[in-house]
Amino acid sequence: MKILAMDLSLSSPAFGVLEVVEGEVVIHHLSHLKTNTKKSHGYRLLQIYNCIKKIYTEFPDIDEVVREKGFSKFPSVTQALFKVVGISDIVSYSYGFEKIHELAPTTVKKAITGNGKASKDDVAEGVNTYLGTNIKFKTDDESDVVAVGIAHFKKKKVLV
Repeated sequence: MKILAMDLSLSSPAFGVLEVVEGEVVIHHLSHLKTNTKKSHGYRLLQIYNCIKKIYTEFPDIDEVVREKGFSKFPSVTQALFKVVGISDIVSYSYGFEKIHELAPTTVKKAITGNGKASKDDVAEGVNTYLGTNIKFKTDDESDVVAVGIAHFKKKKVLV
């Protein structure tokens, strides 16, 4: 099973294409996009749209799409996040994905570390434990997106 995992935000969304091969997680693609905060939401959303579209074009054999459920304490941030979620829905639908799986942040953290309130550093460390490596992720968003993918594989019982 090959998946596109997403950790969405307007300022720094992250994307990973992951697969389980013979019980091991293989990362085919890992990236994040720093959008220009001085530009309009429309401009930044177009950047995110183009980024997701490029991933689907490069990996036409994706089986499922999963993203971390977004949340914020602040209404304006929540509204911006929902715009990004809408963009991911539109692009995914245009590539044949009617369903996008969503996982709560606490579900992801618990699947990776055993603790639903784990820190970002604990999640990154847990991801490296699953991968059997010591990847130096460029951002927390990148380690989070791999965690989302691993949690999805575990939920689907593709990975123990």
